[in-house]
Amino acid sequence: MFSSLMMNTWIAANIVAVIAGVTGFSAVLRGQSSAAHAIPNGAVSVAVMYRPLLLASALPEAADARGVSTRRMELCFLIVMALATSMTVPVVGALLMFALMIGPAAAARSFTRRPGHAIAVAAGIALVTVWAGIALSYRTNWPPGFYVGVIAPGFFLLGQGLAAVRRRGSAPRPRPALSAVQ
Repeated sequence: MFSSLMMNTWIAANIVAVIAGVTGFSAVLRGQSSAAHAIPNGAVSVAVMYRPLLLASALPEAADARGVSTRRMELCFLIVMALATSMTVPVVGALLMFALMIGPAAAARSFTRRPGHAIAVAAGIALVTVWAGIALSYRTNWPPGFYVGVIAPGFFLLGQGLAAVRRRGSAPRPRPALSAVQ
């Protein structure tokens, strides 16, 4: 169905999408999305550092109390981000990598509150994004980067809309004022 070039594209896109989803979630959780575009392969490293990195990212005071060096975790994480960038930017470009790392990860935070699930959701959204981008590119002859750059923020907007609907549904309803009895 596809030429060997397209098969290689699918394989490379899957690898890049999973790395971007996993690494991007940690960047979004730490509030370092600006560092992700400047210094976006680190899925194995993040898996090895998962628990201390999660603790240092979400609860730095608790990490310090448990003996996890937040400075060391930040340095290790930035090294992982630098390696991810240096290995993936030549393939997909800096802005495209930024969209692929941050969009799915930010969307995943809207879809679930559990970090493990959010990492899986971020990787899944990144995979769907690159699959759709490649398929649409194949059908339309437009570059896949255009579609990735549109689809990834689309997932973020969908997640934000879902979160707003959830907040509205869970907000306490105001009670009507009691009218004076005549």
